[in-house]
Amino acid sequence: FVGRLVAVKALPLLLRAIARLSAEGAPVQLTVAGDGPMEAAWRAEAAALGLAPHVRWLGAVARGSVPDVMRDCHVFCLPSVRESGGAVLLEAMACARPVIALDFGGPAEIVDAQVGWKVDARDPAAAVAGLADALREALRRPDEAAERGRRAHRRVLLGHTWTARLDAAEAIYADVLAGRRGLSAPAARPTAT
Repeated sequence: FVGRLVAVKALPLLLRAIARLSAEGAPVQLTVAGDGPMEAAWRAEAAALGLAPHVRWLGAVARGSVPDVMRDCHVFCLPSVRESGGAVLLEAMACARPVIALDFGGPAEIVDAQVGWKVDARDPAAAVAGLADALREALRRPDEAAERGRRAHRRVLLGHTWTARLDAAEAIYADVLAGRRGLSAPAARPTAT
């Protein structure tokens, strides 16, 4: 996990999934890179779950060191319950890491079975079960997990570099200017009463 330790990042969902795997005897190690207002509470929750030997807290990591942190892990997890974009997923994918995220918001548009695991987000219990299942599968099938990471890397190179995004934007503008794509009227704004 890499990110600010704020409530919407929902790290406790991942901690509970790690606790399940640990109870099964799975060889799991969670690395948490980041700091924030929830750090003390989440460290306490990890301790209460008996995860001290399974969680490594790095604190704030220099931006230039984030790729190294990601490359040191086998899978990148983002249990965030409110994520409009999910750029951190693209960073992990650029490091050839398979990704696990909740099927909600921006991550739902980035993650699929080709590059990782999209987890049911209807409620906390489903999210914890889904995270545990995805991690369990990555542990049982490391070659498949590594292949998802390689596909993730290729996807980022093909569609998520600045050059690729600029090319896509230029194609849209060219279509609009050539009349091949219309501009839709802005949605009407509700009026206050």
